[in-house]
Amino acid sequence: MNVQIENKIQSNESSNTDIKELILQLEKQVSITIWIQAIGKIMEVLLLTKIYLLDEDAKSDPNERQIVEGVWIQTIGQLLEGIGVSKEVLENEGPIKLEAATIANIGDWLQGIGAIYEAHSGKQLIAEDREGLITHLFVP
Repeated sequence: MNVQIENKIQSNESSNTDIKELILQLEKQVSITIWIQAIGKIMEVLLLTKIYLLDEDAKSDPNERQIVEGVWIQTIGQLLEGIGVSKEVLENEGPIKLEAATIANIGDWLQGIGAIYEAHSGKQLIAEDREGLITHLFVP
């Protein structure tokens, strides 16, 4: 009977170890996907910035500027999230993991704030465009 209990305990310990290893692998994959997103966000913000700098109409519109600023805020947030999550996955010590989680969370907040800022400015642009269409509408 004791042998069966010992085998079951060893089986459970082995199973727990396997699950912990799987979770660690999945966390590493999450970290990689966050960095892939960061690369995409960097490309987006650089291209939007180039468009903004080349387009004279965009440069004169504060909403266009705010859209670019919002994407920059999101990009900074995405980078902070990448740094925080990577550090969190690679570290074993509690205080360092907590610091890393805090950095990742700050990154999440910045992404949200940047998205709200961008969305608000986009809404303003749409309202301006809608108003321009209505004032130029010819109804005989």
